[in-house]
Amino acid sequence: MMEMFQKFVTPEQKQLAVLVEQKGGDAVIDNEQIMRELSDAEASVSVPAGVERHRPTKKFDLAEIQHEIRDDPAVAIGKNAEFFDRKFGIQRRQIQEDIERAVTREGDRIISAVTAGPYERIVDPVRIFNGL
Repeated sequence: MMEMFQKFVTPEQKQLAVLVEQKGGDAVIDNEQIMRELSDAEASVSVPAGVERHRPTKKFDLAEIQHEIRDDPAVAIGKNAEFFDRKFGIQRRQIQEDIERAVTREGDRIISAVTAGPYERIVDPVRIFNGL
């Protein structure tokens, strides 16, 4: 899993990793001034054109950042999986409802065309397009 994550590291993230190593590696976690500098550097890193950037709007919280960094990746993945499952379930239900509506609408249309009497003309879009 970690190898997969390393393959998807963006150049901006690599740039920040180099900066962290220059500032002292893992030791930066306990230094509030360096963490602020890194937070500011992260906010100013250039983003490629066409990529939307989500910048945090809440203020710098050293304790929260330290907690997130020290948190076990497996625990973080587990927490995110729970939220992902919820969002995925909602999307699945929405798609299912949309498909059911479309099938019902088409079924009603077919039934009305089949049960129509001979006095109702069936419109053939191909014949109309060809001028017949």
